[in-house]
Amino acid sequence: MLLPLLSCHMVRLTLQYGFCDDSIVGLATVGYSVFLFTEDIQLASYIGKVSESLVEESSNKHALRSRLCKELVGTLKMITEPWHSIVAIFPELYNSAMMTGDVENAMICRWSFCCSSFWCGTLGLVPLSKHYTQCIQEAAKYQQDTTLYNTMASFNTLLHLSGTTNDDVDVKSFCELDEIGERTNSA
Repeated sequence: MLLPLLSCHMVRLTLQYGFCDDSIVGLATVGYSVFLFTEDIQLASYIGKVSESLVEESSNKHALRSRLCKELVGTLKMITEPWHSIVAIFPELYNSAMMTGDVENAMICRWSFCCSSFWCGTLGLVPLSKHYTQCIQEAAKYQQDTTLYNTMASFNTLLHLSGTTNDDVDVKSFCELDEIGERTNSA
């Protein structure tokens, strides 16, 4: 319940003191809250589109895209637009996040691109395996364990379906990933 209260407070502050980049964050979060708590998908989508337009007009576009990638694209676009049209947005969001030094959101965007491409079939399995390999390498480099293990699980599935093997990266088996999950849940 804190999310809608904080986002509405941010919008009220905007009305009282004027517009700034955090006003866009507040508005986007209001849209996200509308979806989560009222399930009014249409209104949430409209608010998301307004927020997205404001982000694109901002001089601080890359930082805002990085901060809001989960709310605007990860949720509001995915529930209202065809997935095939959204897949192409993830590399742009990845670049914006890396430009601003937001490695965590960059890795989430790279992983989201891989998974969305896999489920939509926008790339062949062999070309897609190169994207997965790159995601695993970067997640290991930047110590993004959640992204790393999620990518490994998806990559194992892709390898099994394509009948190919992997010699580029060290990928844990499904059993090893399950053990990591068990240890993490019990900690």
